[in-house]
Amino acid sequence: MNVFFGFVLKKPLLGLALLSLVTIFFIAQIPDFQLDASSDSLVLEGDENLRYYQSIKKNYGSDDYLVISYQVEGNLLASEQLNHLRKFRQKLIKINQVKSVTTILDVPLFRSPPLSLANLADENISIDNSNADLILANDEFKNSPLYANNLVSKDGKTTAILVVLKDNHKFKKLRENRDKMRIKMADNKLSDDQKLKLKIIEKQVLKNTIVQSELQTQTIAKIRTTISQHSDKARLFLGGLPMITSDIVAYIGSDLIIFSLAVIGLMSLILMIIFKSIRWVIIPIGISIVSALIMTGILAYLGWKVTVISSNFFSLLLVMTLSVIIHLVVRYREIAQLNPDLDSSQLIKDTLLQMFKPCLFTTLTTFVAFGSLLISGIRPVIDFGWMMSIGVTIAFMLSFLAFPMIMSLLSKEKISKHKTELSVTTSLAKFVEKFGNHLLVVLIIFVIGAWFGISKLSVENRFIDFFKKNTEINQGLTLIDKKLGGTIPLEIIFDDLAEDYWFDEDLRDEIHEVHQYLDSLKETGKVLSIDILMQLLTQANNDEKLNGFFLNIIRLQLPESAKKQVLYPYLSEDSRQLRMVVRILETNKELKRSELIDKIKHHISTNLRFKADSFHLNGMFVLYNNMLQSLFESQIKTIAIVFMMIFIMFLFIFKSISLSILALIPNTLPSLFILGIMGLLNISLDLMTITISAIAIGIGVDNAIHYIHRFKDEFKKDRDYIATMYRSHASIGLAMFYTSITVTMGFLILALSNFIPSIYFGVFTAIAMLSALLTNLTLLPKLILMVKPKINL
Repeated sequence: MNVFFGFVLKKPLLGLALLSLVTIFFIAQIPDFQLDASSDSLVLEGDENLRYYQSIKKNYGSDDYLVISYQVEGNLLASEQLNHLRKFRQKLIKINQVKSVTTILDVPLFRSPPLSLANLADENISIDNSNADLILANDEFKNSPLYANNLVSKDGKTTAILVVLKDNHKFKKLRENRDKMRIKMADNKLSDDQKLKLKIIEKQVLKNTIVQSELQTQTIAKIRTTISQHSDKARLFLGGLPMITSDIVAYIGSDLIIFSLAVIGLMSLILMIIFKSIRWVIIPIGISIVSALIMTGILAYLGWKVTVISSNFFSLLLVMTLSVIIHLVVRYREIAQLNPDLDSSQLIKDTLLQMFKPCLFTTLTTFVAFGSLLISGIRPVIDFGWMMSIGVTIAFMLSFLAFPMIMSLLSKEKISKHKTELSVTTSLAKFVEKFGNHLLVVLIIFVIGAWFGISKLSVENRFIDFFKKNTEINQGLTLIDKKLGGTIPLEIIFDDLAEDYWFDEDLRDEIHEVHQYLDSLKETGKVLSIDILMQLLTQANNDEKLNGFFLNIIRLQLPESAKKQVLYPYLSEDSRQLRMVVRILETNKELKRSELIDKIKHHISTNLRFKADSFHLNGMFVLYNNMLQSLFESQIKTIAIVFMMIFIMFLFIFKSISLSILALIPNTLPSLFILGIMGLLNISLDLMTITISAIAIGIGVDNAIHYIHRFKDEFKKDRDYIATMYRSHASIGLAMFYTSITVTMGFLILALSNFIPSIYFGVFTAIAMLSALLTNLTLLPKLILMVKPKINL
């Protein structure tokens, strides 16, 4: 320690210069920092369904296309409206990264006029070809099994424009190689050389992902500009998975910058109110900002992408660093008040010596809390665990280096005395002494209520609920959902049936039954399958079903434009698969993903007699559900392991079983309260709120460690438990109060976000902070007074 104090107190300029060099190095990396809300970050890595999904995409193409809803007041097929649509389509096609645009202008028509089987192959009717009867076309768009509630709404006022973006074939191939090698890696089938090659490929994919994401963002921005230029004759909204991921990144990026600045501003104001000195604002805020910037640079340097789950890491690091600094500041001021004659160097040394152990222990327990996320098995959660574990370590080290160096360069400030007996914390001490038993009864009632709320907790949330109703993305998704057959796709793949389908009439009837069943569900919008082609051919054959012989003849004669719409997406000769695409209604408030998936599986296998292993439910709908369910399961495991590890840490820190148990009890409550409130309010856990429990535990136990450590020191004076409680509340209690209030107000800033998960994260983390403060200043001292544990002096 003498070497340490000799360096930080006698060579502060050199130390700060070295710290500045480190800081500058990592800040220079920040331009490479990246956010990721791609479909990759919303699915479970290593998921068997993900492997299957990737193989299906090769056969049928990606579902990553954009949808523009085009809504009019009058007649959609009026000549003026069609000309406007043509100009709009032409502008979209000219955008560099747009591969194709599909509209009502270019799709093949089968009933405008009605085509017989004889001329089905010869005629290619569409509005663009100027051979369509527009009156009949209007009726076909509203009633066709292919286009109704899909390309055109049932009222004929809204149409969908499908925009497919260009693929980067080299990048696509690289990702495919990576995915294949990841599968082998999971199965332990990679040699050391192949593992090294996989690391190289991962880095290449990472670099290309940045480029592709920026390109996609630019393309979406250009499409939005084009939309704004053509909104004079139609109400236009953009939708589709690429837009959702792009907007999520935009919201996260905006929140990261705007709310980090807002948190800094608000915390500065609170510190000024508390300490009434510019010194105690600039030093804590400055060190906190540097800590968060260094961690951001480290993430950029290591190539770690920040996802929805880890998007609030910057704000978390700000408040966690601030927490350490505030404890140092409060202790520094206390010592200065008690010993006004101490010189500056001794004052700093005493502060560090007295606060080193409790701050080290709190850092270790917080490290353990976030480190528990490493067992989740979910890549974004694991990365978040690493980020915060490294981040709290940096916060601790920087605080104990920068604070003494800066203070060594400043003159000793005269600290005015304050009346702790009038403080909120002293009032809490009086409350514990007089009404402690009533407190226990109230808390038991709260715990029972919390358990009831937890029993109602779920992870069933909808993409549309991530955005406020007044945002463009919410309005666009709502319009597409209600008018154009739903948004998020669910795919059902039937194996080894493609060839038999043409010859087996019973099989065609069974597929029709599946189609009709899916169409009847209240959670589903448009259902698309090979059965659509059968319905169109039956209409063309005077409503009589075709036998296998004629079906084989007709399918070969279909024009290519028709095959692209009704054959290729739903039947693959190469893979021998039949495919159904069911679009799910995200606006359905009763939507429960897991229940819907299980219900469909059960009905198809039990009621419709398909073997359970002959079909697969897949698509982004299933993959996202798997992610949420895995998050929920891992959260339960995480909480149990966190408490076990923290109890072991407490045994090491306090060297007392009774004190360790007493310290653990109050810190179970914030997590129970948060989860219980969410369950009672029917708020589902999502990608961000799922981590609140770990955060609440990590920060809550910090308060317990600080309080018990001070309680043990104060107890030495007179061995009076009640007097010790009052002194502890008046000293460390103030630091806990200042820290918690500052942190709480900082997180509440997130309530102003447009991204609903960020709002919930901010509000519930703030509640967790206040709960942790109150339980550690009421329940913890009450338990100590009741049990009177033996305290080693």
